[in-house]
Amino acid sequence: MPETKIVAENEYGLAEAAILSERWLSATTLPDVLARPAVVTAAVEQPSLVLRRVVIRKQGPALFVEVYANRPMSQTFLKSVEAVADLLSLPPGWNSYSAKPIEHRSATQAIRLLAEFLKPSTPLPSVVPTVRGGIQLEWHTKGANVEIYIESSNEVSFFAEEAGSGKSSDVPLSGHENELMSWLERLSGK
Repeated sequence: MPETKIVAENEYGLAEAAILSERWLSATTLPDVLARPAVVTAAVEQPSLVLRRVVIRKQGPALFVEVYANRPMSQTFLKSVEAVADLLSLPPGWNSYSAKPIEHRSATQAIRLLAEFLKPSTPLPSVVPTVRGGIQLEWHTKGANVEIYIESSNEVSFFAEEAGSGKSSDVPLSGHENELMSWLERLSGK
């Protein structure tokens, strides 16, 4: 099995690093710009992780997954990227039948989705290969099941259900991003 290395880098200079390392303040109510501090409710937010580039390359027997972002990446995100990278070493027929190896485009899309939807409070997903060369990101916890299916960079859907209530969704991701975020927040206990 080839060695897989994750290279996580931030593309910004020292001045940007100093600014981005600070937490951002955002006002949830601003009725008047000159309002007294007692009227203004501020919440501390971390800026969203934005991937600038994801590169998957092979160099000899080693496979490199390089992720460039606008700020430092959480351990949960990096562990999930490692799980995606591990799937890239699966050979054709990895399931003892005719399963395809994982497509690099599917892996890149999975990493981009993890950056977009994985919050520090979100539990670590199970990262599962599909026989068609895609990837599934799965959460089965707190009475809910959420599965994101990535069959190609253009073919992404998700299934979610809440045990006991009968609530469920089985839709393409495009146009339903807020719905997926809501399901993932349930897993986080929010």
